[in-house]
Amino acid sequence: MTSSTSSSDRTSLLREIDKISFAVNEFTLFLDTHPDCQEALLAFNSAAKTRKELMKQYADAYGPLTVDCISAEGPADHWSWQDGPAPWEGGII
Repeated sequence: MTSSTSSSDRTSLLREIDKISFAVNEFTLFLDTHPDCQEALLAFNSAAKTRKELMKQYADAYGPLTVDCISAEGPADHWSWQDGPAPWEGGII
């Protein structure tokens, strides 16, 4: 895999995370005012699950985006938040 392909894959994954995160936020706002709407609750649960899966996929491939992604499956063997170059060190997010 070339660096260009890897960068493209990373960008595509980030775009998918952005889209699903927007949907999760919108469902959250809607449910704040319509807490009994089962259709919205089902959509929120589905979107939240998809977001969690995409965030894990990203963390496994490129490192955690949020502190919640540091250790999705129990205690980490090291503090991975610091892995890889930070954006101010030339890392690309």
